[in-house]
Amino acid sequence: MDRSPVIGFIGLGRMGGPMAGNLVAAGHPVVVYDIDRSKCEPLAARGAQIADSPAAVAAASDISLSIIMNDAVLRQVTLGESGIVHGARPGHLYCDLSTVSPSASAEVGAALSTAGIAYLRGRVAGSIGLAQAGELTIFASGSSADFGRAEPVLTALGKRILYVGSGEVAAYLKLVHSTIVGVYAALMGEALTLGEKGGVDFEQMLDILTEGPLGSVQLALKAPMLKKRDFDDPPSDIDTAAKDLDIVLSAAREQRIPMPLTSAVRQIMTQRQAGGSGKQDIWSMLETFEEMAALDRSADVRATDGGES
Repeated sequence: MDRSPVIGFIGLGRMGGPMAGNLVAAGHPVVVYDIDRSKCEPLAARGAQIADSPAAVAAASDISLSIIMNDAVLRQVTLGESGIVHGARPGHLYCDLSTVSPSASAEVGAALSTAGIAYLRGRVAGSIGLAQAGELTIFASGSSADFGRAEPVLTALGKRILYVGSGEVAAYLKLVHSTIVGVYAALMGEALTLGEKGGVDFEQMLDILTEGPLGSVQLALKAPMLKKRDFDDPPSDIDTAAKDLDIVLSAAREQRIPMPLTSAVRQIMTQRQAGGSGKQDIWSMLETFEEMAALDRSADVRATDGGES
């Protein structure tokens, strides 16, 4: 009887922690690593093994996954002194699930290929809540055979697992997703400000938009937050979205693709960051448009809070 493959997981942040937990819950033997060891300990209490480096994760596993912050961390995790390339055994498959640039991903892919390590470019669509529930959408590119190996593992993390092609296709598809998320949030902020300035009741406007032909899953999800102005502790904050748009715009420059709308939205995000709102939900961009329109909502906020104290 063949043994179950050991699954490595690197990066136990807000998304990675729940995802690794779902692998443990599904009965996979799991070995984990994070630069902050305290993030590993809850998983160890549930039966996961803790490794002291990405190389050790690769040495102890058959398939390793990662979800980390940026290009620099990807290079360090894979090609650094204690990177996967120095620990992986023959036949090892590495699948990165992070939002990183296509160029960095291609660089890592070439180095891993030279070392005889299989590499799958996986990307995630969904929130922390969906990560916790194991209901993410995950799409991947690379070798179809490598995808076939990884698919049974990825089904513990998402409800839709899709193969989208070879090479860096998944990396570009994720950037399409990030572009739409950021620009849509800004567009709605600008449009809602126009309605407010014209005297439209804010909550009624949201209800009509949500229930009408312009409604969307995203708007329905965000409408309660917009009504309450509850932008703190979000599933996706300005800082992360800005980082993603930086990757989008860098890739666009490399491909000579003009993206004037996305560039403008990135500047709105910069304004939010400069004002100390980088950790707020990306839909807090609404407040920047209101400020530019000299729209004072303080009276509305006081009414919502029950009056002045």
